[in-house]
Parts: sequence; C-alpha cells; structure tokens
Amino acid sequence: MRGPLRLAFVVLVALPSFIFAAIPEPYTLIGKVVKIADGDTLTILNSANAQHWIRLAGIDAPEKAQPFGTKSRENLAGKVFGQLVRVEVIDVDRCRTA
Repeated sequence: MRGPLRLAFVVLVALPSFIFAAIPEPYTLIGKVVKIADGDTLTILNSANAQHWIRLAGIDAPEKAQPFGTKSRENLAGKVFGQLVRVEVIDVDRCRTA
C-alpha cells in the first residue's frame, strides 16, 4: 500500500514544475511597425532587421474578411503603423513561423 501512495506524491510534486518550466520568461522587443494584418495582429522590424509577428494580448478584433475587419485594421494602423514600439512578450506561438 505504501508504494502507490509514494508514486502519487512524486507525480503531484513533479507535475507543477513541468508545467511552469514550459512557460517562457517575459521579454521585450523594440522595433518599427511595418505591417498591420488585422485589428489585433502586426509585424515589427527590430534593429537587426528581423521581423516579429505580434498578436496583441487581450484583444479580439475581427479578421479582415469579417464585418468591420477593414475598419478594425485601419484603426490599429492609424495608431501604430510606422511607429517605434516596445512590445512586452508574454507568450510565444510555437506554430507561427513567419
């Protein structure tokens, strides 16, 4: 009886450390906004001329083809396109390659 209890304890202790290890440390990017994909997605170009695709956290804007998608994109562009911005990266989409 003691063996299964010990195993369960080890799994419960090891699981949280595994979960927290997968969360990346936040970091900062600085660059010029060179593209607006839609109302919540933009691309910045840093000082090394590397492009970074950015999805704004906490924003759910319509896609370009959805109603008000063009207006949403235009509003974001009017605020940040061509501007030098600082981005606090809180998560990284491992599936995004561009």
